[in-house]
Amino acid sequence: MVSVVISAFNEAQTVAESVAEALQCPGAREVIVVDDGSTDRTAELAASAGATKVIRLAQNSGKAAAMAAGVDAASDDIILFLDADVTGLTPDKLSAIVQPVVDGRYEMFVGVRARKTILLNRLLHYTPIIGGERAVTRRLWNSVPQRYREGFKIEIALNHRAKQFERNMGFSLIAGTIHQIKERKYGLFTGLLRRTLMIGDILFISCQIYLWDAARQKLFGPRHND
Repeated sequence: MVSVVISAFNEAQTVAESVAEALQCPGAREVIVVDDGSTDRTAELAASAGATKVIRLAQNSGKAAAMAAGVDAASDDIILFLDADVTGLTPDKLSAIVQPVVDGRYEMFVGVRARKTILLNRLLHYTPIIGGERAVTRRLWNSVPQRYREGFKIEIALNHRAKQFERNMGFSLIAGTIHQIKERKYGLFTGLLRRTLMIGDILFISCQIYLWDAARQKLFGPRHND
């Protein structure tokens, strides 16, 4: 069985549709929505749409904190993370993401939104795999050091940790999904600022994990929680 965890911050526009789609995920026992300190009706609409549990964080604490709250409340050892601002996930598409982990083929599997441009899709094979639609084992989640559980850094950290497991990670392109981009949700200036901060997070943690921490381990050995 699978627990679905949806992180949401001011996603009243799409959260109900996201929950309705998640409820159709094959093998899903529960759909948990973590409202990350929203100031709109996100939590109310998630509950009305049929979410099994709705967790309200007192303040906006970032994506990693919302994901952690969802995992803590989850009943199962396989977690399917979804973003509340991504819709168009049919049962077949959800199954394509979660089934490789359920079958034991991968420790984590990521569904990456297919772009309309073929070149952009090809570049995904050479860039960090980011995206909220990912199925993971609980043991993989628990293996991520606490210092990496901050904001969007968690996705790079999960990628890195998955590669330490025998079953590694995989991904596939998922066509037909709709993502409410930041510029549309927050306006052009604020949206661009949020996007820039997100990219900065991703670049920083990538350098920290793959360069600085790797060099430190070679010189001094791993920390007790690495």
